[in-house]
This record gives sequence, C-alpha cells and structure tokens, in this order.
Amino acid sequence: METILIYGSGILAGIILLYLIGIMVAPYNPGEVKNDHFECGLPPSSEVPMKANFGYFIFAIAFIVFDMAGLFFSLFVFAENPDALKWAMVFGILLFAAITVSMKEYRNVKSS
Repeated sequence: METILIYGSGILAGIILLYLIGIMVAPYNPGEVKNDHFECGLPPSSEVPMKANFGYFIFAIAFIVFDMAGLFFSLFVFAENPDALKWAMVFGILLFAAITVSMKEYRNVKSS
C-alpha cells in the first residue's frame, strides 16, 4: 500500500512540476488571433465538403491489426500450454488473411 502511495505522489509531483516549468518557460504574448473565439475549425473554403481518403482508414486498421498481433504473438511465445503453438498458427493464418484483405482494399481504393 505504501508503494502505491509513493508512486502516486511521485506521479502527481512530476505532473505539477512539469506544469510549473511550462508556465515559467512559455512566452506570454496574447494577440487578437489568440484571444478570438475559435469554433468548429476554419471557415469552409467551398460549399462542397471534401471526401476523406479511405486509405487512411485502411492504414489505421492495419496498424491496429499489427499492434494486436505483437501482443498476441508475445502471449503465445511465453505460454506454457502445449497447444499454444497450434493457436499461434491459427492466429497467424487469420492475421495473414486480414492483412491480405486490407491490402487488397487499399489497392482498390488507391487505383480508383
């Protein structure tokens, strides 16, 4: 219990210290633009909204897949269960299928 309190108070002290250093170091020069209300971003440059690139979505999904793959493969490596290798192979096949489908979708979106 004492370790948690020491750790928590150390984190809190670090946050407060970084906040105070930021206040001391940051320049203070308010201006007309900085004090102006800023809601919903910049005004639109045209009446027709721009469509988002679907490739960014595919890239994000691929990142999540690779991130989870690293986690699960590390769990399979350190498992003491004899069936862990079989599950790792099944997971690897599913991962390969997911990457293949996402790259196929990315190529289709990129070419159109």
